[in-house]
Amino acid sequence: MIRRSFYYLWGSQTISNAADIIYMLSVVVLVFSASNSLMTTILIPLFRLSAQVVSGLVAPIVLGRFRLTQVLLFSQFGQFVIFTLLLLYLWIVPEQRSFLFIFVMVFGMSFLDGWTNPARNALVPRLATGEGLMRANGMVAVSDQVVKCAGWALSGMIVAWLGSLNTLVIASCCYLVAVTVTSFIRDPLDPKELNSASSKSSADVIEPAKEKEKDSQWKELGEGWKIIWHNRRIRSLMIVDSVDSIGGVSWLGVFILAYVSQVLHRDASWWGFMNASFFSGTILGGLIVVGLVKRLQKNSFLYMLGALLVYVLITIVFALNTIPVAALILFAVSGLPVQMAGIIRRTLLQTSAPAAQLPKVMAGIDVLTNLAFGLALLFMGWYADRFGMVQVYLLAAAMTTIAVLIGWWYRRDFQEDEPIDHPTATGAGI
Repeated sequence: MIRRSFYYLWGSQTISNAADIIYMLSVVVLVFSASNSLMTTILIPLFRLSAQVVSGLVAPIVLGRFRLTQVLLFSQFGQFVIFTLLLLYLWIVPEQRSFLFIFVMVFGMSFLDGWTNPARNALVPRLATGEGLMRANGMVAVSDQVVKCAGWALSGMIVAWLGSLNTLVIASCCYLVAVTVTSFIRDPLDPKELNSASSKSSADVIEPAKEKEKDSQWKELGEGWKIIWHNRRIRSLMIVDSVDSIGGVSWLGVFILAYVSQVLHRDASWWGFMNASFFSGTILGGLIVVGLVKRLQKNSFLYMLGALLVYVLITIVFALNTIPVAALILFAVSGLPVQMAGIIRRTLLQTSAPAAQLPKVMAGIDVLTNLAFGLALLFMGWYADRFGMVQVYLLAAAMTTIAVLIGWWYRRDFQEDEPIDHPTATGAGI
């Protein structure tokens, strides 16, 4: 079953993601045009990633004390306010702008945005249950990829046509619409019910209210990490995901550009074709998941491992291929298993922890994902410079193969795929 509030959540997040792409591209173009410095421009994604890591570390306290709908509304409204201040500054100060001020505004928006993803992922299983959960995750994944595919392509044309500042006005309007739609979302779970769920089954372990209040903040910060470590299903999914992500970094744009140049010996225009083909594959993969929910619902973990194995085979052929058209087709086809595995993994994570604990778990997962992404990016960058792009994709296939073997080792933990979606099951799975 999918509640009406899910569609409000889905719509608001889609609009907000579109605004993020428009604003980010506009700011990058504006800073690069004003500074003519690549190093200065690189500071924008650096500030963005740093803010999201810091935000993820404090997210358990925020998500544990406020309703998820309130967190989403505050996050998006705060981003709208900060973005409006940035826009006014850029209009008032047309020349000799302070890049530091721009970076601080980007940091502030990214900090608030860091609460959005775990709140959304924790809210989806409350608004969609049973077969509806995987269908809802598929719909979210498809819309995310459509926004990325269309957003990056159209934003470039809009910036070229209207200019950076006028494009930022469009982004501001999108943020305002997203805030308005978010205000219609209703969380079906009573916060009193969730609070009692967090303490009811742990009465013998957790201190009385007064003693708990003294160090509750530290406990809330570490609670998500403890759940990730002690819950075998979540821990195994994170290990599989972390190992797979080492090679998964190789599909970023900068590595694809190097592959196009070094292996295919084509110009940068093929880079755009490759990115468009991959997004098309991921969109198709998401639609397939939505259409095959009933079949994928049973033994979903094994379907995830199967999708990763298909991805391994495609990656090996892709690494050894030197024909541009074949590379384009392989890159598009690879998007199908990548998206299928990602949607199933997200659904399994959402159904492996009780509703009361899920926001903190998702916050911890986001921090781990960002840290793993950063470390993998540094390693694969060094590896590409030293051994070349063919070896990079062969390594990616090897890492995913290891991830599949690890997943097969843990398969018994997923033989009973009954979701834990009732808020009173606090101790389940731990």
